[in-house]
Amino acid sequence: MSRVIVYHSAYGCDTGCTGHVVEVGDKSRFVFDSPWPPETPREFAERLVREHFGEEHVMDLDWDNCVVEER
Repeated sequence: MSRVIVYHSAYGCDTGCTGHVVEVGDKSRFVFDSPWPPETPREFAERLVREHFGEEHVMDLDWDNCVVEER
C-alpha cells in the first residue's frame, strides 16, 4: 500500500449531502463524515482508513512522509 487519498465530496443527492471519499489503492468508500476539532486532517484520514479498510492498511502507509492537505 503506497497512498491514501481523502477528499471532500458530495453524495449526489439534491439535498446537498456531503462527506468524504477515502481511497486506498484501487478501492474507495464514501462516508458521511468530516473531521471535527480537535481531530487533525491526518487523524481523520487514519481513522477512515482504519474503519473502512482495516488496521493493516494504516500500518502499510508511511504517514511521516505523506502530504495531508485540508481543502
